[in-house]
Amino acid sequence: MAIRQTTHSSAPATKRSLVLHQLVESIKKGQWTVNTLLPTEAQLQSMFGVSRHTVRGALADLQQMGLVASQQGVGTRVIRRRAAPGYSQSLQNISELAYYARNTSVQTLEVEDVQLNASEAEMLEAQVGDPWCHAITLRMADGQSVPMGLSSVWVPSESRKAIAASRRSGMPVFMEVQKLHKLMVNEVRQVIGATVADAGQSRLLRCELREPLLRIRRWYFDINHRVLEMSDTYHPPGRFEYSVTLHHGIAHPHAHAQHN
Repeated sequence: MAIRQTTHSSAPATKRSLVLHQLVESIKKGQWTVNTLLPTEAQLQSMFGVSRHTVRGALADLQQMGLVASQQGVGTRVIRRRAAPGYSQSLQNISELAYYARNTSVQTLEVEDVQLNASEAEMLEAQVGDPWCHAITLRMADGQSVPMGLSSVWVPSESRKAIAASRRSGMPVFMEVQKLHKLMVNEVRQVIGATVADAGQSRLLRCELREPLLRIRRWYFDINHRVLEMSDTYHPPGRFEYSVTLHHGIAHPHAHAQHN
């Protein structure tokens, strides 16, 4: 199956975009049905006559569209026939949390230096009076007209520069913390819940007062189980979706941001 050049678009088509288009069409037409595996990277290389780099890029785009999910050692599985609207992201390990930022942008609304009170210290597994930095951010998915998420982000005061770096780069704060201190996040604990929008959240997220919100809290730990960052994020309905596929002994989460 050689890639076919299309001429109706004014933008020049890349090999990656052509492979992506044909994969999308094949999935839509049922050549590969939901819950079946796509051919291997090597097989796709042969089918389309392109490099492994091109194939991997097209598969990453498919995953971003929410059509497939990759499982190391198993392959790339079709999870839906038609793309989810807006931004889609498969989250399976810590490194892929960085991919979340590629098609989104972040706006930092507020940054303040604080000394932790009792409730904050308990939340951050720190000591009362410890110096920390607290930021409020909004994140937008490409093509969205309203924010997909409002975050409260906490880092120890020595990592304050990571918040400014995140504002410049658009990358998640934990990635900038890793660069700043030349260390790695060893573990991420995630808690998913629900709440309703208060007046401030409804204003910033442009949603209704007391509208239900998906709440995702994440704690990022180093190898010594010290909190490097904590984020508390709120998503209105229809703008972000979080799903988990369960296998024997393995959980594969997928996150999707959607247009209203």
